[in-house]
Amino acid sequence: MRFKNSTALLSVSFAALTAAPALADITADDIWTSYQAVAQSIGGELTATATRDGNNVEFSNTKLHLAFPGGEGALDILYPTLSYTERGDGTVSMDMEGAQTYKFVVSGPNQKQASAEALINYDNSELIASGNPDDITFAYAMDGFTFEANNFDFGDMRNGEGGEFAISGSGSAMKGTSQLALGDLITLIGNSNFGSIDYTVLATDPNGSTSTTTGTYEGMTGQSKVTLPTGGMSVMNLAAALHQGLSFNYSGTTSSNDTKTVVVVDGNEVSSQAMTAGAATSTVSASADSVQLTTEATDIDVGIAINEGMAVAMDGTFDRMSGDFRVPVSMSKEPQDFTLAFGLEGIKLGEGLWGMFDPAAILPRDAATLVMNLTGKTTLLQDLLNFEEMMQLSNDDVPAQLNELTINELHISAAGASVSATGDFAFNNDDLVSFDGMPAPSGSAELQVSGANGLIDKLIEMGLVAESDAMGARMMMGMFAVPGEGDDSLKSNLEITKDGKILANGQRIK
Repeated sequence: MRFKNSTALLSVSFAALTAAPALADITADDIWTSYQAVAQSIGGELTATATRDGNNVEFSNTKLHLAFPGGEGALDILYPTLSYTERGDGTVSMDMEGAQTYKFVVSGPNQKQASAEALINYDNSELIASGNPDDITFAYAMDGFTFEANNFDFGDMRNGEGGEFAISGSGSAMKGTSQLALGDLITLIGNSNFGSIDYTVLATDPNGSTSTTTGTYEGMTGQSKVTLPTGGMSVMNLAAALHQGLSFNYSGTTSSNDTKTVVVVDGNEVSSQAMTAGAATSTVSASADSVQLTTEATDIDVGIAINEGMAVAMDGTFDRMSGDFRVPVSMSKEPQDFTLAFGLEGIKLGEGLWGMFDPAAILPRDAATLVMNLTGKTTLLQDLLNFEEMMQLSNDDVPAQLNELTINELHISAAGASVSATGDFAFNNDDLVSFDGMPAPSGSAELQVSGANGLIDKLIEMGLVAESDAMGARMMMGMFAVPGEGDDSLKSNLEITKDGKILANGQRIK
């Protein structure tokens, strides 16, 4: 198998992954057998014609075939010739020289097809496989690589006339390891480092519009672990695969990244948008317990320009953006934990955007903040990743029940005003009448508001709020809140009782 081809076989078809080997003898046939086991575990079939010449083995006409559920079509990945050299010391090298072309063919119902090609070139690359037949580690390194995806042909699957689409790019200083271990489960573990990756995406349509997106990622690292059940699995019922051992864990970092998109119509630039960011981290995991995503990015700068009609230029920065989302996926009689949290901190709007609605600079230009952190418990009445069953649910079927909700933090501050809240609520799923079809809540929340009256005064001065509307807003705040600790501050305790009463600071309002 060609050196580069082997890497692509793992990364394009299965994943790019990592670990350390226990040295023993392996052959090219052992590597091929491992690849076939991975293909079978994801419900596919990997075939090729093998030719041996001494210690060199080539696999030509290599194809990975993945059938869609219900006989609705298939995905075929056609590989270039894969070339291995058994080095006589129990290790195997893989030839990665020359351009390598991969073709992807999607077949749909009624013989409809769509296809695309990917071309990869590696610069001064090396990949050595070692270990034993049931536990192979691939160590790879290269000075750089280039890639392009083109020859997109949507054939009969396209509705009407289409345009053109192409992707190209390059990377530098790539190295890492990937481990493929066979056992009761198939385990793939990976570790990779990239100096940088840049790309260009070009899309045109028949109306004369061209969109060009360019981007660069610097200092990328990635660690991953995937376990696959050996009995095969269906993408329409990932719930079953998760219970059989399917899992996925990934964590990655980048030191910086930037992207820019420009839209041109008939030779004229009509819009553009650009974003840069500093250090960023992300983790993704999936198991029978839950699916979870956490992410954080810092020093984000966004700019948007629209050059058609009334020209508009908008820009802004964010000191920090974060998110944490955890959702259970398996049916259970017992409530399960979930998390929904995100934050935008240090939001600063550019003067071009401020000038659109506050040219006189009446509002404070303080950095804004939006932070929300919610946790709770839910009872799943269905396996959420059993797509076959989920698609059969009627509009009246409820796949999940909300049991508890905790507001750990809710904070919004902008233009000199802020609102904060915390709270705890339970939900009675047997009572769908008291709150018009919603499970009846009970619990309480604490609210803190500051700067609200000052903000209203400034909105009146700007002409955005009428005096009569402002009076109504102040009366509403007076009904639900009492004076807080400082000037222009309010606080409120909102309570919902189990018998459906709603109280504000002890006064019944429903």
